[in-house]
Amino acid sequence: MALLYNSVKQIRMKRYFLIAFLFLFSCVDNSPRLTIPFAPVKFTIDLNAFDHSLREGLSYKIFTEPRLSTDRLGYAGLLAVTDATGSNIYVYDLCCPYEDDRNIRITPRGDGKAECPGCNSVFITMYGQSGLGFGTPERGPSKEPLQSYHVYSSRPGVYEVINTYRGNK
Repeated sequence: MALLYNSVKQIRMKRYFLIAFLFLFSCVDNSPRLTIPFAPVKFTIDLNAFDHSLREGLSYKIFTEPRLSTDRLGYAGLLAVTDATGSNIYVYDLCCPYEDDRNIRITPRGDGKAECPGCNSVFITMYGQSGLGFGTPERGPSKEPLQSYHVYSSRPGVYEVINTYRGNK
C-alpha cells in the first residue's frame, strides 16, 4: 500500500513540475521588439522584375521611395539584403537604433554587414531566422539590433514585407 501511495505521489509531483515548466515558458513574449519608433511597413519585393539584383548572394537594395500609393517604408526606409547563398531575403529599417534619427541611415557594405555613418556601429545583416533578420551589432556603441521586418513569399520570386507588431520600445 505504501508503495502504491509513493508511486501516485511521484506521478502528481511530475505533473505539477510539467505544468509549472509549461507555464513559465508560455509567458515568453515572442513579438519582435521595436528598436526605433513604430512606423508601418507594407512593401513588395519582386525578384522577377524590379528587384532582380537581389537574386545574388550578399546583395542588397535600399528603398526610400514608395512605388505604389499603398507602400509603407518604415521609419527611415528599408534595406533588403540576401544571405551568402542568395536564397533568403532579410529586411531592416535604415534607421540606426543607437542614433534613433530617421535622417541618419545605415549604409550596406556589400559583405553582409551595414555601418552607421553617425556612430560607426557595424551590424550583421546576412543572417536571419523565419523571415526575420537578426541585424545584431558587431561593434560600436549600439547594443540594440537593427529593426527587422517579416518577409514572406506570396508567390515564386515575390516577397511581402510587413511589420506585425505595434507598441513602444
